[in-house]
Amino acid sequence: SSSVVEWTQSPKEKFSRGADRPSNYEAEWDMVTTVSFKKKPHSNGDATAHANGESKWSFLFSLTDLKSIKQNKEGMGWSYLVFCLKDDVKLPALHFHHGDSKLLIECLQKHVVLNESPQDKRILLVNSQNKSLSQSFENLFDEPSYGLLQKLKKDPYTVTMGRFSKVTNYIFDSFRSSDPSTQRRPPSEMADFLNDAIPGLKINQHGIHTLYLHVFQIDLGKQPEVSRREPVSAEEWAKNMDAEGRILNVAYIKQSIFKGGLCHTLRKEAWKFLLGYFPWNSTKEERANLQKRKTDEYFRMKLQWKSVSEEQEKRNSRLRDYRSLIEKDVNRTDRTNKFYEGEDNPGLILLHDILMTYCMYDFDLGYVQGMSDLLSPVLYVMENEVDAFWCFVSYMDQMHQNFEEQMQGMKTQLIQLSTLLRLLDSGFCSYLESQDSGYLYFCFRWLLIRFKREFSFQDILRLWEVMWTELPCQNFHLLLCCAILESEKQQIMDKHYGFNEILKHINELSMKIDVEYILCKAEAISMQMMNCKELPQAVSEILGMESSSVTPDSDTGEDESGAMLNCPTSLYQSISTPVIAANGSRDSTQQMSETQSLTPA
Repeated sequence: SSSVVEWTQSPKEKFSRGADRPSNYEAEWDMVTTVSFKKKPHSNGDATAHANGESKWSFLFSLTDLKSIKQNKEGMGWSYLVFCLKDDVKLPALHFHHGDSKLLIECLQKHVVLNESPQDKRILLVNSQNKSLSQSFENLFDEPSYGLLQKLKKDPYTVTMGRFSKVTNYIFDSFRSSDPSTQRRPPSEMADFLNDAIPGLKINQHGIHTLYLHVFQIDLGKQPEVSRREPVSAEEWAKNMDAEGRILNVAYIKQSIFKGGLCHTLRKEAWKFLLGYFPWNSTKEERANLQKRKTDEYFRMKLQWKSVSEEQEKRNSRLRDYRSLIEKDVNRTDRTNKFYEGEDNPGLILLHDILMTYCMYDFDLGYVQGMSDLLSPVLYVMENEVDAFWCFVSYMDQMHQNFEEQMQGMKTQLIQLSTLLRLLDSGFCSYLESQDSGYLYFCFRWLLIRFKREFSFQDILRLWEVMWTELPCQNFHLLLCCAILESEKQQIMDKHYGFNEILKHINELSMKIDVEYILCKAEAISMQMMNCKELPQAVSEILGMESSSVTPDSDTGEDESGAMLNCPTSLYQSISTPVIAANGSRDSTQQMSETQSLTPA
């Protein structure tokens, strides 16, 4: 990591193209006479004049910053090299008037791997993987001992696994050959490699995926059996209301909905409570007054875009763009559902008008592709423009970060999902990383529109109302992702799926997932974590759990004393979590969003 390349022009003589050159011309240049391992400050390709008076064309850079080398030949045997660094800085060309630039290349090849570019044979690409392992071990201890010890005491699992992953990521990358002519190295060779690299570390030859299991692996215990109940009926709902229309036992109602969902006739009323449009402690009269005020407010906003003339819209590009995108998406959203099928369908008109009005409500966000997917089931259940709008507003309050330009919400959720999955099954996580799938971008669509494209329309109504109860923990939707991935793990690993196969397999799960099975499995995972006495702090924060575990009853949600478990007041509390590395993360997220197209079916 401390290797540097230094080029300085000889102070003895300076030559031009037409000058007579002595036979020892090459010797007059201090041409990378050393590729040293001394600690030396460098300027990442800074070609400015040095303090010691050397030529302004002198430069110095670290080998770790080198991206590629371009080789060129000119007439009379004259050749030159151009170094390109990772930040796309190109250094001044090095001219070899007598050729022999290969000597410099051979010198560099002792320290970096150079591969010929398949697109341009003149370009040598730097493959720095051979330095990754030693650098990873250096970085394990790259901060003061006191700070590292404090972090280890606070959360040993996260600190150790986070740092050790630097090593294992290299191991999987280096042993999974990218060269088609090179065969994959056997597990026994990988184990031997690790035992040589890390003195005292004993790793068997039955598979490198067991590596994580030997390092601070937390035993979560067996997943408990979980059963679900019948949906909450209209009669059961009515019994939990007093004479003025207040809900008597909110915790019981939420728990009942979580365990069984709602009968369809009850959804129109209950969803308004679950989404926060109606306060749980409100009376029937208070709700009627609220609806009246919200109706007036809605139509005032609707009038704003309805009254914009064509001339005005010509001068408002954002409104024009919002309208154009909404019209395209509305015409492709859930058209197989009877509520939206056919031409000039009233449901499509309402879908369009609500989305346009939302642009007036939140003009900064406006409309982003995927939002029609979130509104469609809400409008289908409400069958009322105003109620559907305000329920959609409440839902978007939860989902807002998913659709913001920086997509910070998506990045955070993908990191949180990776943290949960690594705790559940570090071996599977390591396998995904070995197949360039460790960032879980194939889950992008699941998170962006809350599984809308993965389940049937009726199943998504059940799934969403269960999630809206905010039970049994915060970010329950991430546990649903874990449940689906855990169900597919065996096939993915047994068939040795690579990046493309994993993406294809996950996409093809659409409409094939059993919603009741996944809800049971996700609940079992949540209970498994609640029962864990050594749950890492990072996981506790993601799920909104206290450090001390409470054992819940699988059917009632009560602990052994009979007290209801405390539930977070917000579905998605902001978690202070590092974002995906800036090096290409935005592009990668965008690329995956395009791969998993959100074009409405």
